[in-house]
Amino acid sequence: MSYQVIARKYRPQTFADLTGQEHISQTLKNSIENQRLHHAYLFSGVRGTGKTTTARIFAKCLNCTSGVTIEPCLKCSSCLEIAAGNSLDVIEIDAASNTGVDNVREVIVNNISISPARDRYKIFIIDEVHMLSNQAFNALLKTLEEPPKHVVFIMATTELHKVPDTILSRCQQFEFRQIPVDKTFKRLREIADAEKVTIDDEALREVARAGNGSLRDAQSALDQVISFSGAEIKTQDVIHSLGLVSTKVLQKAIRSIAEKDTAAILHVVDELDSNGHDLRYFTRELMTYLRHLLVIKSGLSSIEVLGISENEIVTLKDISNQFSEEDLVRFFHLLTETEKLIKDSPQPRFQLEIGLVKIAQAARLRSLDEIIQRLEGLEKSLSGGGYSTPAMTAPKITAPPRSVTPPPAPIKATPINSFEEPPGFNESFENDNFDEREASPPIQIAQRPMIAAGREVASIKLELEKRRRPLVVMALEEAQSSYSNGQLTVIFATDDSFAKRLRENIPLLREVAEQLLGMPVKVEVKIGGEVRVSPKQEMQQLKDNLIDNVKNNPAIKNLLETFRGEILEVKEAKPA
Repeated sequence: MSYQVIARKYRPQTFADLTGQEHISQTLKNSIENQRLHHAYLFSGVRGTGKTTTARIFAKCLNCTSGVTIEPCLKCSSCLEIAAGNSLDVIEIDAASNTGVDNVREVIVNNISISPARDRYKIFIIDEVHMLSNQAFNALLKTLEEPPKHVVFIMATTELHKVPDTILSRCQQFEFRQIPVDKTFKRLREIADAEKVTIDDEALREVARAGNGSLRDAQSALDQVISFSGAEIKTQDVIHSLGLVSTKVLQKAIRSIAEKDTAAILHVVDELDSNGHDLRYFTRELMTYLRHLLVIKSGLSSIEVLGISENEIVTLKDISNQFSEEDLVRFFHLLTETEKLIKDSPQPRFQLEIGLVKIAQAARLRSLDEIIQRLEGLEKSLSGGGYSTPAMTAPKITAPPRSVTPPPAPIKATPINSFEEPPGFNESFENDNFDEREASPPIQIAQRPMIAAGREVASIKLELEKRRRPLVVMALEEAQSSYSNGQLTVIFATDDSFAKRLRENIPLLREVAEQLLGMPVKVEVKIGGEVRVSPKQEMQQLKDNLIDNVKNNPAIKNLLETFRGEILEVKEAKPA
């Protein structure tokens, strides 16, 4: 076969040819110029980023007949043999095929003391070194630590975490980064021009994107597209030959979500499925698209950060205006869960359809600031304006969009002869199926249970017995317990097992006390008069108290009951 694939034909031969690994090229060139050569190097990173290529370039620099140089001649027998992979003094070992200790002894240990046949250094390039067995690593260890002066080890791996620390500590380590799409695109453009292939920028960028950070994968993809289309390539040729999801399809999916258009969403999935696309791949591409939107929403829009064209950035900016940062984060989490379900489901199409529809429905959720303001305005109107809320930011509450059912009838209703609607009250909640009648329920006032003063602790013990928590009751019996002004104080003489058990059950104790007393309760456990709580417990108490205060806010209580929501987080407002 006379044809040579693009990845081999255009394999970099010097440090100047390397794409996207300038930090490594510069370091190795400096070590050569300053004559600070190490005896062992370890290159790590994902596939196709230039690890083995860099090892060969470095070997040429060390063994070129013109001398140790950062610019090998590429014409001498040493350079030509290293490039072809058949040099006697540059030995390449595939650790995936030679994993055993016998292979290491035969190829490395037994030959390491023999001088180079012709060149300046004997260089061992060990690819996928993490595949070696533990016994093989042990056999290599001593040799790697103190090799002869004429020996250099260069190891490469895609799974750095599998390489023993004893090996890592004896090597200079270089991490190869994923190659940005923009740099991959520029390199592919050079190759396409050299091959006299006509391909527009949009199509070539799709090929670069298909590489997923691997230049070799992108070059192989270009080879495949050329085989499919010939010397003239259009964007649709790239999409069909590589089975990619075009940017236009991703934009259509995102716009359908923004418009809450369920029919359009289902049409996108049907189109993907009919064309034989991998639905998991589409999901991952959509996650990448959401990431781009979030980056732009945060104020970053450079080509280097996003790795996409200027035209795509303009389109992304337009789409990002339809979502908040919270929306995009919520969508990303839902899409991550959908991707997992697609992986394990016998019906991946159904999972994708349901997942995207859920995301569209999640887009209906509005910021709570406006809703809370309206409910507070309503409450003030009903109560005569005598209520003010504590200073705190709105809690994050999640609730699936649904038709709102009217709340239960109030305990006691008082006719209201004059009712002034707060400003904007008649405006309907956008896309929330929330009408005026359903938005104006009477406020529910919780009745405090009637527990005689001094009987609080006894009532708490009785409730714990009903819940079958005798060990907690026993712990309370071993301590002095008292209740006053919303605080339950429990004092132990010594920090024994009873005290420990009670500290572990503080959340339960607080829950029972608040249920019985109808108000927030602080629980303190003291040893000999001193409070003994861990920092973690103290932080949890503060968090619980903050959430309790929010739960007792009538406006938020009504909101939780109406939407069946849940408080996820509460943050104290910073002073102005």
